[in-house]
Amino acid sequence: MKRLFECYKDYFRVGAAVSGIILLNDAEKAELYEKIKTRYADFKKNFKPTPEVPEFNYPEPEPFPKGRMPDYELAANQFNLVVAENDCKMGKIYKAEDTFDFTGPDRLLKFAKENNQDMRWHTLIWHQQTPKWIFEDGKGGKASKEQLEERLKHYIMTVGARYKDDICSVDVVNECISDKNYGLRDGNEHSQWFDIIGPEYIDKAFIWAKEAFPKSSLVINDYNLEMFEGKRQGMYKLVKGMLERGIPVDTVGIQMHINIENPPVSEIEKTIELYGSLGLNVIVTEMEISAYVDKDFEHPDPRREYDKAFLDLQAERYAEIFECFKKEARAGILKDVLLWGITDPMSWKNNFPAPGRTDAPLLFGEGGIPKPAFDRLCNL
Repeated sequence: MKRLFECYKDYFRVGAAVSGIILLNDAEKAELYEKIKTRYADFKKNFKPTPEVPEFNYPEPEPFPKGRMPDYELAANQFNLVVAENDCKMGKIYKAEDTFDFTGPDRLLKFAKENNQDMRWHTLIWHQQTPKWIFEDGKGGKASKEQLEERLKHYIMTVGARYKDDICSVDVVNECISDKNYGLRDGNEHSQWFDIIGPEYIDKAFIWAKEAFPKSSLVINDYNLEMFEGKRQGMYKLVKGMLERGIPVDTVGIQMHINIENPPVSEIEKTIELYGSLGLNVIVTEMEISAYVDKDFEHPDPRREYDKAFLDLQAERYAEIFECFKKEARAGILKDVLLWGITDPMSWKNNFPAPGRTDAPLLFGEGGIPKPAFDRLCNL
């Protein structure tokens, strides 16, 4: 089998998000499965219908396979860049004021070093998967601005002290652009960072990240930049202002959770070149190509067959987009392309946004078998 990253060695690094599950031993997987079963039972018991999810259709969790999963060998051999799918998020690490759990990041870093890979950090700040206590004052109220800033700075500096020599790029702030007005996400869109600290939390985070990770590229990362002109321009306005204020942002991360139809390649190209016009680098941070358009999440598409016609269409879509990536790499703008997962059965797109519906968005299928998209990219 060809190695995907070698096919693009003259253009950009090719990476993948690695689930911490594939790095666990059998005993750890069994323990995790029991925890997931308990969470599932609690979720089912407390489930409240919404217009998007009117009834409980989530499948019961199944035990993880014993031994090494196919994703492990593929992660080791097909990519020269890795990022943690979940294990480097604040909620996994920052347990209390001065209590940190670096088990997951350490495990992935060991894997990366064993396989001569670079590693990204995702993410320092996000409005989700953040410990609840960090926004509280310990007395039943909300943390003060000063208290939250101190905690955030302490977190960034602690992570940097441990990993600054091993991380090539850092998602400093993730998903801060509003889906409603394309300004900054506030408390109405679940950002307590904005509500407590104010809009300056972004500038401060980048200043602290530069001190903590002096050798790493500093990334601001978001979704749908390639989908919606308003959001694209909202990010442009934000980073342009940051540059004018001397804030050390150097890279825009375009997530690229896209689908089999949208967006057109021309919009992807326009997005990359827009940020490149500011002198910024661009990386693709979380790419997959879903089988479903799902224009209305309240009425998601029915499950389709992942037949030869679909797989060939997906292969061509990947190929057209990677041709665009090669062009933008030659222009000196695009530096990395990362896929958000490795095999379809492990993709986060299964059951989202439609509970009970699988997806087939990645380059490898069941058992780690390469799909036509993989072969097409290796022969582009």
